[in-house]
Amino acid sequence: MSNISIILDLETLSRSPSALITEIGAVAFHRDSFAIEDELDLTPDFFLQLATGRHVCPETIAFHRQGGTLPRIHPSSSATMFADLHLLTDFFHRHRPHRVWIQGPDFDRPILEHFCQQYGSVLPWDFWRTRDTRTTWDTAFPGQKHAPRPHHALPDCHATLTDLKQSLHNLGRPQSA
Repeated sequence: MSNISIILDLETLSRSPSALITEIGAVAFHRDSFAIEDELDLTPDFFLQLATGRHVCPETIAFHRQGGTLPRIHPSSSATMFADLHLLTDFFHRHRPHRVWIQGPDFDRPILEHFCQQYGSVLPWDFWRTRDTRTTWDTAFPGQKHAPRPHHALPDCHATLTDLKQSLHNLGRPQSA
């Protein structure tokens, strides 16, 4: 069994499964110490996603504008969408995570799954490895909100890692990530 787990976060311009993804962040960390092993920070090509029908929602843009978190539009971190998917898949295959932690089951995973399918790929991990950090936090700290997020994928992964460590410690399971 792998001693590595991964936290994954997306930033998007919609809540639809076909949302345009502005950032993909992932942090591979040691399950027992929570020490970061590796990070991935991708910015899928904005214009290619628009041209291929990814969804943009005016309300989501307004949310980001109001919070000062509207993503900067810049060229992709790689040459093509397929290169981004290859980098993501390689990251997961290289670390072979025991668990993949996301902030809620109904946002990041369905959007990323749709993204992968649209561009001829599949999620790079087994579905049963997915865990939900939001529910873990709510179980550990009922009624207490976590610290605000910067709404940028990689920094959000770091904040989620901190929350996960606190949650599991509070639940008496400090090494079960």
